Amino acid sequence: MLNPPPGPEPDDADLAALLLIRHVELALLRLFGEGLVSGTTHTCLGQEYVPVALAPLLGAADMVFSNHRGHGHYLALTGDAEGLLAEVLGRQGAVCGGAGGSQHLYTGGFLSTGVQGESLPVAVGAALRRARDGAGALALAFVGDGTWGEGAVYEALNLAALWRAPLVVVVEHNGIAQSTPTERQLAGSIGARAAAFGIAHHRSSTSEVSSLRAELAPLLAQVRSGAGPLVVELDVPRLGPHSKGDDTRGAEELTALGARDWYRARAGASEERFAAWDAKQSALVEALVAEVVSRPPSDGRARAASATTSALPAVPENATSEAPTPEGPTPENAVPANPGPERVAENLNRALHELMAADPSVHLLGEDVSDPYGGAFKVTRGLSTRFGERVRSTPLSEGAITGVGAGLALAGERAVVEMMFGDFVTLAFDQLVNFAAKSVSMYGRRVPVPLLVRCPVGGRRGYGATHSQSPQKHLMGVPDLDLYELSPFHDAVPLVRHALSTGNPSVLFEDKVLYTERRFTGDKVDEVLHWRLDGGSTLGPALDPALGTALVGPAGVERPDAVVIAPGGLARRAVGALRTLLLEDELCVRLLVPARLHPLDADRLAELCGRAPAVVVVEDGTPGAGWGTEVAQALHTRLWSVLRAPVRVLTAADRPVPAAPHLEDEVFVRDEDIRRAVRALAEQVAAERGSTERGSAEHGSTECGEER
Repeated sequence: MLNPPPGPEPDDADLAALLLIRHVELALLRLFGEGLVSGTTHTCLGQEYVPVALAPLLGAADMVFSNHRGHGHYLALTGDAEGLLAEVLGRQGAVCGGAGGSQHLYTGGFLSTGVQGESLPVAVGAALRRARDGAGALALAFVGDGTWGEGAVYEALNLAALWRAPLVVVVEHNGIAQSTPTERQLAGSIGARAAAFGIAHHRSSTSEVSSLRAELAPLLAQVRSGAGPLVVELDVPRLGPHSKGDDTRGAEELTALGARDWYRARAGASEERFAAWDAKQSALVEALVAEVVSRPPSDGRARAASATTSALPAVPENATSEAPTPEGPTPENAVPANPGPERVAENLNRALHELMAADPSVHLLGEDVSDPYGGAFKVTRGLSTRFGERVRSTPLSEGAITGVGAGLALAGERAVVEMMFGDFVTLAFDQLVNFAAKSVSMYGRRVPVPLLVRCPVGGRRGYGATHSQSPQKHLMGVPDLDLYELSPFHDAVPLVRHALSTGNPSVLFEDKVLYTERRFTGDKVDEVLHWRLDGGSTLGPALDPALGTALVGPAGVERPDAVVIAPGGLARRAVGALRTLLLEDELCVRLLVPARLHPLDADRLAELCGRAPAVVVVEDGTPGAGWGTEVAQALHTRLWSVLRAPVRVLTAADRPVPAAPHLEDEVFVRDEDIRRAVRALAEQVAAERGSTERGSAEHGSTECGEER
């Protein structure tokens, strides 16, 4: 016999699972060589016993997160070789319709993703959801030793330890991260790193299924009973290449690894029984491969038989702060349900109170959001007193807390995450773009991720370059990521409720200067300007008017001299410009303030321009590839026959925001900048028409607001 392993032989079920994974992985490498697999595929040859040992220890209520090397994890938990082969080959019957491919698999209780480390914060969120149920379920995340170079790992472990989340992290330590030995990129040890967070650690080198299962069973039971997170480090051989055929290891090293292969040891330990099962599983996989290869291409939609998430419950449309609040009494500093004229921050605080009172699945995460501090801008005051552990003040971990929010959302909850300053959303870019947004449609089915990330943005507070930016453009154009901006015209109550009801992750930008300003009420801005909210939409059903575009201008104007389009943070400055243009220049200008920045409802914006001959788009972001240029391009293509001048885009200066007030003022768009731009366009339009006089004999005298 060749190196027989200690311990009992695997039973038939375990042996069948081990050999199924082995032959599927071998088949995929062969198919790749034949040109039938595109892109990449990462096999787990030599590591098959890890998921096989763990599978019986996991229940239907547990959530498993995997990585790029996740075929074996998926097969051990589901046995679905047909769906996996169809997925990787892009054929009908694919578990994710061919949209996910080798690295992105999802069934409801299992999810794999290709970005290293990003699943750990998400797993923490899923674990928190399971802890809340109190039924002893857990979240388990597979990672490799190379992943321990990612900062997301440590942010997630810190949160898991602080909150005693029922999380198990399984480290498949194969000693090499792609092509670089782990010893050259990992200082210290994984055990010491877990210990630094006070997290239990267990290391094992056995490749015998029943022995490994016996080691892990009591440890997982402790996690289920509330002992807190656990890191399991398993020394495993990786027999195959990192991806396809990119193995850089020498023949001597590969021979030594082959001597540790459980397959070789078992073949020698139980020759007849092993050979029979080996032949059976090999034939099964080959037959599946032949049948799947003959199928037509997949259509991008997950097969109907695969598990899906439950329908996302709607946030009650009539939610008010009068709803029951079992977590605790209403604090004295909570905003009342009907406070009359509000400041923008008060309105947003009331929106969060009403949202959390009406829906017990809503969670709030952020740095210093708990009482008595109540957030850097006091938007979250009273919430932790009222709603207890559904409100969590977190460490400085923007990426992790966004991932935790996404994990809660993926697990059926809803999450609001506050960035203390919107500048720091760049630290959460991976979680927003590569996980939350992509997960909605990356798996061939709609996977709701009701997550709202709040971002205080903008300057004029003297905070300097790293706390005063307007980063909206960096998140523009991401599929399934919705962007909103608060304004003094829009009510935050229906806005945040809507954002969490669509199933798409979203970002709400809140200009910091607006927080202390009062909202506009009624239908008048002042004695000369009126406003209303438009609920029309060309992207789908009509919106609640509170979510639509605010129209501001002189009453009765059918065709304005110009239109200014601005996000909410610039609304006050734009209103000031409109007033001066009307009173001093006799120019009737309409202001449009959309609540949703992306996806852009360009057709509706074009309709609301009312055949104006000139348009100015304003934003506080830096020039280039921004929201303003997106709006300008969209209006150019729709209003070319109406416009008498190119759409003008005004942006902040192309430099970091200074701290000194007089220097800061030079950077941002001012109301006088808007006035100058409109005046210049009006003069250009008049010149193009051949006259600068407002009342010609040909057209007769007119008053501001009449049709020209």
